[in-house]
Amino acid sequence: MSHTIEKNAQAMENALAEMAPIMAAAGDEGDAKRLLELLSKLDNGQLTVAFCGHFSAGKSTLVNRLCGTELLPSSPIPTSANVVSIRNGEAKATIGKLVDGKEEIREVPIQDVNEYCKDGETVISVSLSYPIPRLGGHTVLLDTPGIDSTDDAHRMATESALHLADVVFYVMDYNHVQSEINFTFAKQLKEWGKPLYLIVNQIDKHRESELSFEAYRQSVDEAFGNWHLEPSGIVYLSLREPNHPHSEWASLMALFESLAELRGPLAVCSVDASARYVIRMHGKAMEAATEDERERLLAQAGGEAEAERVREEIFSLEERLRLGEAEVNGLRTRLRLDVQALLDNANITPAATRDLAQTFLESRKPGFKAGLLFAGAKTAAEQERRLQAFYHDFHALVQAGIEWHLLDLLRKAADGIGWRGESLERELSPFVNGLWDADLLVSHVNAGASFGNAYTMTYCREVAEAVKGLYRKRALAWIDALGDRAAAAGEAAAAPLRARLGELAAQAGALAALAALA
Repeated sequence: MSHTIEKNAQAMENALAEMAPIMAAAGDEGDAKRLLELLSKLDNGQLTVAFCGHFSAGKSTLVNRLCGTELLPSSPIPTSANVVSIRNGEAKATIGKLVDGKEEIREVPIQDVNEYCKDGETVISVSLSYPIPRLGGHTVLLDTPGIDSTDDAHRMATESALHLADVVFYVMDYNHVQSEINFTFAKQLKEWGKPLYLIVNQIDKHRESELSFEAYRQSVDEAFGNWHLEPSGIVYLSLREPNHPHSEWASLMALFESLAELRGPLAVCSVDASARYVIRMHGKAMEAATEDERERLLAQAGGEAEAERVREEIFSLEERLRLGEAEVNGLRTRLRLDVQALLDNANITPAATRDLAQTFLESRKPGFKAGLLFAGAKTAAEQERRLQAFYHDFHALVQAGIEWHLLDLLRKAADGIGWRGESLERELSPFVNGLWDADLLVSHVNAGASFGNAYTMTYCREVAEAVKGLYRKRALAWIDALGDRAAAAGEAAAAPLRARLGELAAQAGALAALAALA
């Protein structure tokens, strides 16, 4: 197999090995066993070809012709399973019989198969081997019961054969190709997703004087097309008259050879199709096994229509609670980010304000004097004048660039949770009164610095960061208080929603159990 096919096969092996114990744990031993059979099939690298059809369609005769000997008797081997596998090898028959509830394998002469299978109810498998060069070590043939059998065991045996088949050949009698049972069975085969080849046998019954063979062939194509069936191919045969002009035995042999060459990718596709089918069957089995419990839970939920209404109401209530909690949890984060962005973007020391700051700083240089007479008093007055000029300009910029925007941001946030009026303004008053004064400007002067333009820039940056830090700290404390109010308001709003969920608890439990079953 190519690298891609090997990779796909390995992935499939891992999946099958993982799923089988899950099915077994769910009590579905049968489907678990089928997955393990598929796992084993991936390893053996053989092409498995199943033959299906009516008892009278010549299926066994065709298989014998492929084997080059009368290997299968004209009448079916009388077993409960009734599927016969055929391999290339030494001439012998291997029979699996139930003895005291356990399978016992016996090898018998191939000509004595019918004799050993008289007690058909205890025979569960029949495998024939015979020197058949055409099969080599790579191809296994499966002869299945006639599809017109009324025996449930035969139906199950056919399904078992299809389960492991890589390719299915469906054999039909020339006169009954367009019977409804053929179309129905072909549609069932299509569900497996396996390559399906149709064999129209006994075409020696055709009468050219009544209908041209090409017209007959076209009618067959149209009939299957009307049933939306597109087989991988249709082969026409006459085993009674091998030299019949329309018999396509050579084409069938060429097809067998090409299928054998493609056995690697065919096996991967076949196992994938069978695994999907088994999984669907497992799902149906689990549904059937839990049907009573589902009905009980559905009744507890109030019936189908009421259950759907309750689902929608519960979803709506839970969504409203979730959105409410998300809004409360996000309020603090959102406001903190908004405050940070506002402070980062606030330019509160433009060039004109830096000029006033430099004038103020010059008055703080060691040795600064104003006037000759009464120098001490004049110097202090000049320092105070310069400080106030800088302070009032800077304060106005802080109000316009920070304070007013912060107050607007916080008022809107509070209004969003229904908090407004006098109590809100009392909480916001620290942003207006007493947060900082001119002393902050004096306290940040570094008397030992080298006064000049460079220091003025550093000083303005430090003062702006100090003021912004004060507003940030005050805003974060206020945001926490707002968050607490929002949480309390949210809990009050959530209370009736939680109460309603409590009223729906029994139905919600039934719905949750139904979801778990699904």
